[in-house]
Amino acid sequence: MKKIASITLLSIGLSTQILAQQKDTLSTNKSNGTAPIPLEAFASNKGVLMQMVVTKHLVPQSKFGIFALTEYYGDYKNDQSKNKYLAQTYLTYDILKGMSVVSGVAINQANGFRPTAGLQYVLKKKDFFVLLLPRVDLTETNNMEAFGIFEYQPKFNENWGLYTRFQGLYNHNTSANLHEISYARLRAGLSYKNYQFGLGANFASYGPAKHKENSFGIFVRTQLF
Repeated sequence: MKKIASITLLSIGLSTQILAQQKDTLSTNKSNGTAPIPLEAFASNKGVLMQMVVTKHLVPQSKFGIFALTEYYGDYKNDQSKNKYLAQTYLTYDILKGMSVVSGVAINQANGFRPTAGLQYVLKKKDFFVLLLPRVDLTETNNMEAFGIFEYQPKFNENWGLYTRFQGLYNHNTSANLHEISYARLRAGLSYKNYQFGLGANFASYGPAKHKENSFGIFVRTQLF
């Protein structure tokens, strides 16, 4: 509990510092091309999934940064057994170009609240974005997880372009040697200025029996600075 409390206090302090710096560094972030914050809504045939991903340095040229993934899924009929949530917040520290060590906390409806640590790799090019984050829970069942985002979004002209994304996750309970959750999310559409929209598909498997929950729909996405 002391370990969890310490990490929680660190995360709260880090979040407070980021909010205090946000107003002063907004124009600096834009001019230096730091990563925007994508916010997406995916409306499917079964429910709505909201997702926000943050991967930023605290200030330009700093080795310290933050990775945060927040998402929730709401069933149209409000079936409590189908509603889901996930939040992860990590402090990152650059060790090589594009490579960081990460440590923080994760919470979801299945495993509860746990401290976790791992590595993060980020590659940003003109048309490509890649993020890889393998991690392991530091308590209880010591779940191991691999998470990745791959984006390709070439421009047609100044305002319009193509937007495609593959996002995948695999989570394994190492204590019981059981599959917990895995998914693949596909997005394909267009981008207009700072907005992306199009068609999407989610393929998910839950538990040792790998119960399938697949959905199809449309997405709308924007990038916040």
